[in-house]
Parts: sequence; C-alpha cells; structure tokens
Amino acid sequence: MSGTSPQPPSRLARDSLIVGAATILSRLLGFARDVLIARLLGAGPLADAFLAALRLPNLVRRVLGEGGLNAPFVPLYLAIKAERGDEDAKRFAGTAISQLGLLLIGFVVLAEMFAPWVVLGLAGGFADEPQMLALAAFYTRLMLPFVLLTTLAALLAALLNAEGRFTVAALAPALMNAILLAALLIELLRGSDSHTSATLLAACLSLTGLAHLAMVLLRLRGIGLPRPSLRWSPDMTRLVRTGGATLLAASAAQLVLLVSTQIASTEPGSVSALYYADRVFQLPLSFFGVAMGTVVLSAMAGEQSQADHDALLGRALALGLALAIPAAAALFVLAEPIVSVLFENGQFGVADRGRTAAALAAFACGLPFALAAKVFGQVYFARRQPRLPVIAGLAAVLVAALVGFFLLGSRNAAMIGALAASLAFIVQTGLMGVHLLRTGLWRPRWTDARAILAILVAAALMVLVLSVAIEPLLPALNPGEPALRRARALAVLCGAGAAVYAVAGFLFGAFDAVLPPKLLRLRGASVRTPRS
Repeated sequence: MSGTSPQPPSRLARDSLIVGAATILSRLLGFARDVLIARLLGAGPLADAFLAALRLPNLVRRVLGEGGLNAPFVPLYLAIKAERGDEDAKRFAGTAISQLGLLLIGFVVLAEMFAPWVVLGLAGGFADEPQMLALAAFYTRLMLPFVLLTTLAALLAALLNAEGRFTVAALAPALMNAILLAALLIELLRGSDSHTSATLLAACLSLTGLAHLAMVLLRLRGIGLPRPSLRWSPDMTRLVRTGGATLLAASAAQLVLLVSTQIASTEPGSVSALYYADRVFQLPLSFFGVAMGTVVLSAMAGEQSQADHDALLGRALALGLALAIPAAAALFVLAEPIVSVLFENGQFGVADRGRTAAALAAFACGLPFALAAKVFGQVYFARRQPRLPVIAGLAAVLVAALVGFFLLGSRNAAMIGALAASLAFIVQTGLMGVHLLRTGLWRPRWTDARAILAILVAAALMVLVLSVAIEPLLPALNPGEPALRRARALAVLCGAGAAVYAVAGFLFGAFDAVLPPKLLRLRGASVRTPRS
C-alpha cells in the first residue's frame, strides 16, 4: 500500500454524520410509518401476514440499499478507475447494472409465481395457517416490483458513493418512507378496514421503489450515466468471483433477522412484536451502521499505510460505539415506556406492549456488537477478502437457529427471536475481531481503547441517572394518560440521559477520536486542576 494521507478525523466524522443524518431522517419517517401501521393493523393475524410479506422488501432494502452493494462494487470500481481510467470504470458500471437488471427480472417473475413458498421461507410457522399464508402471499406479490426497482437504484447509488457523492443516495429512503406515510395518513382519514389499508400499502411500496430509482438517476446525470451493456467482461468475472461471497457476508445480519422471524412465526402476534422491536433497534444501528457501508468503505478502499488503516478503523469503531453503547443501555432500561409511548394505541394493546418490550430489551443487548461487526467487515470488503466474514456470518445464523431450537416454547417467541439475534451478533463480532488481531490486519491503538473505556463509564452513569429519574415520571408514562403528556415524559427521560452521557463522555475523553483539536484543548482546560 502506498502512503497516501489518511482521511482526516473531521472528514470521516463529517461524511459519516451526513449519511447518518440522512438515514436518521429516513428512520424517523419510517418510525412514524410503523406507529401508524401499529394503529391501523395492531399486532394480530392480519398484521402478522402483512409484516411477514414486508420482510422480503426490508431484507432487500437493508442488504442492498444500505451499503450491501457498496461492499463488492466500490473497491473494484475504484481499482478499475485507478488502473485504467474513468471511461473503463463507467463501462464496467453499465455492464454490472444491465446484468443485474436481467437477473432481477427473472427473480421477480419466479417469485410472483411461487409467492406462497417465498412466504414460507420468511415465516415457516404460517404452514399451519392457510388463511394467513394466502394473505401474506397476496401482499408479497404486490410488493415484489419494489425488489427490482430498489436494487437497481442501490447499485446506481453505489456508483455515487464510489465517486464520493453520499447525500442523495442516503436521502432516497426518506422519500420512500414519506410516500408510505402519506398513504397511511390517507387511510386513517378514510377509516378503511385493515385489509384494504394493508393492500394499499403493499401497492404503494412498489411505487416507492420507482421513486428511489428516479431520484438516484437524476443525481447521476451530473456525473454521467453509465451506458447499459450486456457484453460480459473480465471485470464482471472479478465482480462475480468476490461479489457473491461479499454480498453474503454483508447480508449476514439480515439473515439472522430472518431466522428470528421464523422463530417468532410459531406464536400468533409475535411476528408483529418482533417487527416493531426491530424497527426501534434499527434506529441507532442505522445512524452509523449505514455509514460503515459507504463512507468508511470508500476510505478504506483507497491506498493507505498500515498505520493509516489502523487509525481509520480505530476511529470508526470508537465513533460507532460512542452511539451504540449508550443507545443499547437506554433501550434496555426504557424498553417498556418506549414501546408504550410509540405504539400503544388503537389496535395495539397491553399484551402487544409486553411482547414487544421484551423483544426490544433482548435486541438492545446485541446492538454494540451488531455495529462492531459492520465496522470489522469493512476491512475485509475493502481488501476484497470476504471469506472470514462469510464464515462468521454463517456461524451467526447457525447460533440464532440453535438458540431458537433450544429455547422456543419456553416463553415469548418474539423475545426468543430477538435474543437469538443478539447472541448471533456477539458470535459474529467475536470471530471477526479475533481474526483481525491474530492476522495483524488491525493493531488497536491505546487512544481508541481509552475512548471505548470512557464510553462505557459515561454510559454507566447515564443508566444510573435513568434508573433514578424514571420513578417520579411513571405516573405520566401511564398508558391512560394523554399521548402528549406521555411523549413529553419520555422526551425528558431521554434528554436527561443524553445530557448526562454527553457531558460525562466529553470529560472522560469518550469522543477524543473524532473531536477537533480546539474542543480537545477546551476539555483539557476544563478538567485541569490548578496547583496549590
């Protein structure tokens, strides 16, 4: 590797924050969407059928639309551009898009024909519920065009990311959620029955895929659209040779969540509870996790020295854990009030709250590990060496399946599914982290380790404050109270926790990996004690 200058900490933080902020906007809109879905459909059989069908589009969007296609495409595109120039790189992009489009058309046609089998692959427990299976297959057929459209958009977005254009690709999902949110509001005003509302939403989902593709195409016009081509090339052979394994490794987390859905599908109402808990879990994970598949991957794919590589990886891990660890702690402590305030309304009742809160607390245990796995994976993807992430991902899927097999039937199926996912993320992270250390692909710096220790201490202080502060606010959080009062009480809790964590983290040095020098000097002055 050559010794080009590493990406400055401020640049890494800035680009990561741009992508993360755009993702948070999408997640907040998606959150509002899910709150309305819970109000319209609740967590019963019809909601189970709709949300099981929604698993396939969500799988595609999360794996491909949130950085999964970046992993195989960006390093190869940048290598071709560096070796042979911009024209050859664009030619490669045009061929990749054309070949992927043909493959997707064939997949969608087959999936439309065999939709019930697709549903059973997502929620095998429906095999004993023919009515739910038929309903889920109907919704799946309406959603399948989304798979074609958003996957093409994701590959074009990977081209934008390779060129350092992150914003539009990150904002596109927000547009998609805004369309669905508008459809939900219309259904609430119309007062339609649940099946009619679910049918409209399923059809609108495919329209959002079209909007996603159109938005990315408009942005690409500024740097030149790649020309479509069906001619196979040696570059496509290179892409396929490493791309399949890379994509499998990048999708490991979503495969784990599919196993969790299979576990939850054995108990009525648990698919919905798992889905709602997963949506809350994904909010902090997406803020920085998506940036791992865009900003950090693009930086790692450039030529750097080993020292630059270690510094970038350490900063990325510290920056991600600075968000993931306090978020996990807060979600665990506040799981029930969060679920109650967000979802307990309309068709979503007390029993649904209990199932969903238990699943959310179980998901929270795995949040820091899920983030760390995303960070570690970028090392292998940037080097086009996906073998170890594939092994770690398959081991994670196996662990999730074994946990479900041994624990299912003992208690809440949604919670067991979420717990299986958290244990799987721990195993996946451990395997990749140990391999990075043993092979010398990562040599941790003391400054990054010190920052992570400071994060843990600051998060512990935050948990202590939350445990004390929640007691006087319990009456205001009661489900019988007005929604605005409950939301205000939850906001006070979250704000108090965030403030304690931010101040403690700043004083202890939790954010040193990414803070500009001026703020570091300010902190040093604030904690320096005068000599007597």
